[in-house]
Amino acid sequence: MKVKELIDKLNAFHPDLRVVTPGFDESNYEDVERVEFINIIFYDKEKKLHGGRHGKSPEGILAVEIDWQ
Repeated sequence: MKVKELIDKLNAFHPDLRVVTPGFDESNYEDVERVEFINIIFYDKEKKLHGGRHGKSPEGILAVEIDWQ
C-alpha cells in the first residue's frame, strides 16, 4: 500500500481512536493489506511482550487495526 492510500483509509476514522498492529516475529516486512475497526482491550500498564500486549475482545473499546494479512 502506498502512503496516499493509507492516509485516505485512515481519514475515514475518528482521529482520537487508538491504532494497533498485530504482534510480529521480527523478520522481514509485509505490505499493508487491511485498515479496519476492531474491538480491543488495552493492557497499557503491562510490559511490552514479544507477540503484543493488547487483545481483541467483543467487550473491548473501538480501535483501528492496520494489518498485512
